[in-house]
Amino acid sequence: MDPDAVFERADVSRRPGDLLPGPSEETSWVARDPETDCQGVGDFEQAARANLVYAISAYRDAPESDVPYISSGKGRTHEMRWVDDDRPTLAERLRGFLPF
Repeated sequence: MDPDAVFERADVSRRPGDLLPGPSEETSWVARDPETDCQGVGDFEQAARANLVYAISAYRDAPESDVPYISSGKGRTHEMRWVDDDRPTLAERLRGFLPF
């Protein structure tokens, strides 16, 4: 992954701060990658773009995952399971393997 290419292709916008868990009245910058649907969130545009690199890196490091990632900084990267509610959660997938 080329971080410069990620910076260039990112779609960046400003959004309300309620993207991550917990209340916030702040407006955040959001960088979205059109290839992976991963997102980076930051207090300013360059931070959002940098956090997008973390999200894409985590996405690529977890080939078993089929959902995009969101990152608000190094060590704060999470799967975006809430984007597509039709997909089974990890608990639902594990339950399918158990003999009940």
